[in-house]
Parts: sequence; structure tokens; C-alpha cells
Amino acid sequence: MEEIIKQTIWQKALLIFAYGLILLMIIFSIMAITGKGRDYFDKCIQEKCGRSDEHCNKAREIYNCCKGAGGELTSKNGGPSCAFP
Repeated sequence: MEEIIKQTIWQKALLIFAYGLILLMIIFSIMAITGKGRDYFDKCIQEKCGRSDEHCNKAREIYNCCKGAGGELTSKNGGPSCAFP
């Protein structure tokens, strides 16, 4: 009889954990949707530049910020740039 009670306690704990994960997914999805546009891109680049000047000019870092903000990577003045539709 105790094994049945322990299983239900574990099942309840697992269910609460699953609900927590679902809640986190919803929160992070909302945060990702609202973080779009030029402002988000500029903020991302400023954070990269705050680390070091090397991060400012890396094409990969600019690409990551651009894609995260919903933009398209383009070439401007011989370097990578981000364009928004």
C-alpha cells in the first residue's frame, strides 16, 4: 500500500514539474515575440560591444543579433548590416 502512495506522490511532483516547464515555455515564447525590431537589435549590439570591441565587429555576432531581432543580414559599406522589412 505504501508503494502506491509513494508513486502517486512522485506522479504529483512530476506533474507539477511539467506544469512549471510549460509555464516557462510560455513566458520565454512571449519574451521572444516581443523582442523584435531595430531597438532589440541595437540593444543586442550594445551588449556585445560592452564585452569587447572584437565582439562588435564579428559577422557572427551581428548575424545572431539580426536574426534574433527578426531582421535580414545584408552587406553595407563592405561590412555586415541588418535590414528590417
